[in-house]
Amino acid sequence: MGASKRRRELSAEALFDHRCSDGTLLPCRHLRRHGVKNLTLRIRDDGSIQITTPWHCSAKEAERFVSAKEGWIRKRLNHRDRYARPLPDRYEPGCRIWYLGEAYEIDYRHAVRSRVDFSEGRFLFYGPDTETLSVALERFYRRQAWKILPQRAALWSQRMGVSAKEVRLRRYKSRWGSCRSDGVITFNTALVRYEMRLVDYVVIHELAHLRHRDHQKAFWAFVERFEPDYRTIRKMLV
Repeated sequence: MGASKRRRELSAEALFDHRCSDGTLLPCRHLRRHGVKNLTLRIRDDGSIQITTPWHCSAKEAERFVSAKEGWIRKRLNHRDRYARPLPDRYEPGCRIWYLGEAYEIDYRHAVRSRVDFSEGRFLFYGPDTETLSVALERFYRRQAWKILPQRAALWSQRMGVSAKEVRLRRYKSRWGSCRSDGVITFNTALVRYEMRLVDYVVIHELAHLRHRDHQKAFWAFVERFEPDYRTIRKMLV
């Protein structure tokens, strides 16, 4: 049996809209899965709500779960609207993109190959059509991340008295960085959308794991030595 067929047999998906108390609609995705014991909820990158439940859970139970969590969901969505640095799905005149905490308008120029350039405070998107912006942006962020993140890691390593075995980059969906037990640190390339203070907090956080593996008091005390306002900054990373 193929892996994809096996996954289909172990899960099922249904879409529905939840109407909030003020009349607004929340797009929801209900995933029923074998082997899952509890109901969980998360906000996806596109702003929709994903509810994962045991296989036997009905659509009505999923809807009731969303209703019970509506206050939390709306609070998180408001927080997301305030702090998130989203990417446009495609180019439209006047659309804006984020780089190091600033939102910039981006202009389009027809070209055979897709790329994004930034020069003298101005963004230009070159491509065969407007549909390739998100791909070109991801490549741009990755290039910039290689210029910025290893440099910041080296700077803070010296200040903190720690040393990573290796610095890597990747596009995570739900984390900003990771630190392996062998000293390899990986950063999310999307970090370069945020202002440098937030970038530095993530660098400090992951480097601190070279000294303290867990998130106990000693870890946070070490982080606080280099970023006293880390509690506020953590809330700004969405």
